[in-house]
Amino acid sequence: MGLTFVGIGLTESGLTIEGLREALCADYIFIDTYTSILPEEALDTLSSLIGKKIIALKRVDLEGRGMERIIDLARESKVVLLVAGDPFIATTHVSLKVEAAKAGVLVKYIPSASIQTVIPGLTGLSSYKLSKSATIVFPDKGSNITAYETVKENKSRGLHTILYLDIDVENSRAMTINEGVKILLELENERGEGVISSETLMIGIARACWRDSVIKAAKPHKLLSYDFGPPPHVLVVPGQLHFMELEALKIFANMEDP
Repeated sequence: MGLTFVGIGLTESGLTIEGLREALCADYIFIDTYTSILPEEALDTLSSLIGKKIIALKRVDLEGRGMERIIDLARESKVVLLVAGDPFIATTHVSLKVEAAKAGVLVKYIPSASIQTVIPGLTGLSSYKLSKSATIVFPDKGSNITAYETVKENKSRGLHTILYLDIDVENSRAMTINEGVKILLELENERGEGVISSETLMIGIARACWRDSVIKAAKPHKLLSYDFGPPPHVLVVPGQLHFMELEALKIFANMEDP
């Protein structure tokens, strides 16, 4: 009995041996399809590997009554929730873990790689300089001032900012790097605080660690029209760059204009 959160990394091949062992002995296996996007073949690959049916969960299945049903199930059986990346990057899973623990359900956590942990390896940016992150949301869902202010604060300290781009699975949309850059430029036009300029270097990362991943470092005007392919996308605004980081961006992020 109990509820185990299993991170599966960024592709269908990122499941750890420990995570696989948990899934093999589970009574019920769910996968979160609300907070992230996986490669199309991921569900079939995981089902084949584990040899059991995997039930895809939407937002309604992870919050409110849906959350209560998972907790009730975990009182009487062994439940595994597979999550792309690391389970506790998303607050949805933190909430489920807290409520399950409060209900007296045994909870376990099997971590895996997340977008936060792979960015230094993909780009060469120093992990020591990754600071507070933020999310750019679709403008019809709310303000993006927090994202702008986060970049401003981090840049003032020479630190890098990871900007997650909104994923709205239920409405079949996910923000692109091009859209994220456009929103930042519009915010700069409104506020005029010099946080984002035409000379600001940014790094777009599309489908991190997938077979067709794309990483491109450039100034905003180039990223606005660059073809990154389909989401998931993430945007990074570097702070002060060490010469080794610049060298790495030239090699690994096709940086054209330092």
